[in-house]
Amino acid sequence: MSLMLLPPENEYVIVGDVHGCIDELKMLLQQQGFTLNEHGLLQIDANNEHKSIVLLGDFIDKGSDEKLTETIEFIYKNYQHLNRQRKRFYLVEGNHENMVYRYITNDKTLIINEKTLRNKAKYYNTAALLEKNAHLKKLFLDLYAWSDACYQYKYDENFSVTLTHAPCEEKYLAQDNTEARKKMIKSISRSKNPKMSLDALMPYLSKEAKRHEHYHIFGHLSQANIRQYKNKICIDTSAIYGNELSCVIIKNNQLNFDAVAFQGKQEKGSQTYNKLFDF
Repeated sequence: MSLMLLPPENEYVIVGDVHGCIDELKMLLQQQGFTLNEHGLLQIDANNEHKSIVLLGDFIDKGSDEKLTETIEFIYKNYQHLNRQRKRFYLVEGNHENMVYRYITNDKTLIINEKTLRNKAKYYNTAALLEKNAHLKKLFLDLYAWSDACYQYKYDENFSVTLTHAPCEEKYLAQDNTEARKKMIKSISRSKNPKMSLDALMPYLSKEAKRHEHYHIFGHLSQANIRQYKNKICIDTSAIYGNELSCVIIKNNQLNFDAVAFQGKQEKGSQTYNKLFDF
């Protein structure tokens, strides 16, 4: 199922693309009022009982094996822990989770050749990690099964938020079919169109943007800062590239933003930013 409704009475911390930045994720959640016990579990108390967490996809890949392992274990145990009494932790499927799943399950639709093996090593390094660690692979497969392609928060008729990993045309948003799911998980390839600006590559984003409070929030497109045009908001702020891990906080009919800087506890990647909404 690709659409899930978030209970409107709760506050939501929506975190952008983590990519193994586990130290930054912990810091960001602590800034939102969560504390960690000696077992690495997020504690629920009177100050944060009303808060829930949504990871907006791509929590794996690009980071070091050590940090990717920590990330998967942290998300797994806290997903189990926070969701014991009621749902407080939600996972959006990203294109990296989708591709790694296809690699490690020997998806018959995935053609294996020199190019795909090169891409596996370069872009989807979690796959090799999981292939040599059966326990970690099981944790990831559970997390993948618990993920959805889209969540919606509806406060009232004037305010709502749709959450997907990737930007997509409105006709695909919150639709429960195979094509829509693909579009919400991954947008058109930037690497195959290196000379095109993001705004030219995805013209529907600016054309469909509206000045109202029915927001579409997504990650996927690594940026130097949060990019917003009208009701379209990208919160992938390139943590693994040495920048920041960002979140948007939804409370009633309000949006607020927060971030933590890259902590330098693993090697950062390199990225040439193609700015979104570069008008």
